[in-house]
Amino acid sequence: MNKLFFLSALVLTVCFTPLPLMASDSPIKVKIIVDEAYPPYSYAVNGAPRGIYIEMIRKAGTLLNDEYHIEFESMPWKRALKEIELGHAFAILPPYIHRQARPYIGPYSVSLLTERVVAVCNKHISLKSLFQDANAQQSKPLNIGINAGYLMFTDKYKELIAQEKIKVWENKSTQANLHKLIDGKIDCYVNDSRAIEYNLAMITDVMPGEFVEADELSRQTAHIGFSNSSKGNFPYKSDFIYKLNQAISIVKEQHEKFKD
Repeated sequence: MNKLFFLSALVLTVCFTPLPLMASDSPIKVKIIVDEAYPPYSYAVNGAPRGIYIEMIRKAGTLLNDEYHIEFESMPWKRALKEIELGHAFAILPPYIHRQARPYIGPYSVSLLTERVVAVCNKHISLKSLFQDANAQQSKPLNIGINAGYLMFTDKYKELIAQEKIKVWENKSTQANLHKLIDGKIDCYVNDSRAIEYNLAMITDVMPGEFVEADELSRQTAHIGFSNSSKGNFPYKSDFIYKLNQAISIVKEQHEKFKD
């Protein structure tokens, strides 16, 4: 082999391969804070984290056991975001990518799953007519529920919110929002379609056809987000993200239930 070619290849390999951390006797503990009220993806049972995304990252974590030990801590979503913003926490699961609205998160992991964000409304509510006729007169604003701290609305919703034709109510969880929808305290609820279906199925007194999917707002990929705060001190950040991304990709390839 040409010596110059060999040396060039060696330099490129060194430059673009993440440097390993210093060897230690035990794996580095890495904590990921997770949404405590987002079943079936991420939730807590007696404080213990559960859900599709928790299971996925646990499986990915087994591939990193020699170097890293992943732990989870469940908490309310708004509190979790604040912990990341302050640099008190390293990683959060499972945000969508909102770089401008959340500049304190970055980078993001490879995608976990794609979620379909929809508006589910009382069957008597005509949500689409609100968008079709911008000059339509309303006796009162449409009340839409959303989980506290979630960023779900597209531009057409933001415009109607600014015009006070839509009023947004933040509630603690999917269950809390659905109960307010059932009680008529809100007209619609916006969240991922799987999360809504899963939680509605657990409420026994809902009549078939009582609520309808009135609109699909977007399709969003969920991720692990990492703290970008200057106050954080996570020397293993780049190495861990690189290796976790590889592990997540392997798990998604091997397990059918973790595929979109």
